[in-house]
Amino acid sequence: MALTPAIALAVLAAALLHASWNALIRGAGDKRLYTLLLHACSALIGAAGLLFTGPPAPESWPYLGLSALIHTAYIMLLIKAYEGGQLATSYTLMRGLPPLIVGVLSAPLLGETLGAEGAAGIALISCGVIGIGFASGLSPARIISHPSTHAAVLNAVAISAYTLVDGQGARLAGNPLAYVFCLSLLEPIGALLMGLRSDRGALRPYFLSHWRLGLLGATAALLAYATVLWAMTQAPIAMVAALRESSVIFAVLIGALWFKEGHLRRGIVAATVVMAGVFLLRS
Repeated sequence: MALTPAIALAVLAAALLHASWNALIRGAGDKRLYTLLLHACSALIGAAGLLFTGPPAPESWPYLGLSALIHTAYIMLLIKAYEGGQLATSYTLMRGLPPLIVGVLSAPLLGETLGAEGAAGIALISCGVIGIGFASGLSPARIISHPSTHAAVLNAVAISAYTLVDGQGARLAGNPLAYVFCLSLLEPIGALLMGLRSDRGALRPYFLSHWRLGLLGATAALLAYATVLWAMTQAPIAMVAALRESSVIFAVLIGALWFKEGHLRRGIVAATVVMAGVFLLRS
């Protein structure tokens, strides 16, 4: 397995889509309801998609079940990470730690060993990603103490876990797209059930008035993750997971230009470190 230029380009396109749907959550007036709407729309797309692809191979079903549980925690933590948090700070902390965790665990769990250049590339990407987060304009003390930061760090652990689970599950599925459709159908069930208990009166009117925006975000999220899982069937999971986090470059640009947050120049410096890591991955 190798990270070819075509695979790398596909993962970079997925990174742009990923940053975009996270920006939609960041810009939503009610982040909790919009996140639930987005995942409800993902479930509808997944159900429709399975009519064409059929279910994934049974060997992948245990991975689907475990991933759905992890994604439930991910969705709830995602809401908390953006409540009061900046896009660049929360997003980059969530995306900066997983490449390191996945890189360390992929050898003992998946038997994928990285060479010195691959390991250095993953380390550079992670450092650059976290550096972008600290280019937000907030003081380090405020970043560390803010509740959204705590949620973002916990979510980094959840992201690492489902990356390893889904990477292996997609390989066993026979059809990565079928795996993604099935996961998108199962993933929101827990979060939506909790939403019905706490936001029952608000869900229906919000969904009816914002469904177009929810469908847009869901389509971006599904395409992004389907592309990444396909790439993980063609290249080492740790390398794809690290390259995917170049999405922080797009996140810092969106955060600075759209939400007027942070220092764009510092973010670009940190983004250069990310791209150096990407170059090492391709060496």
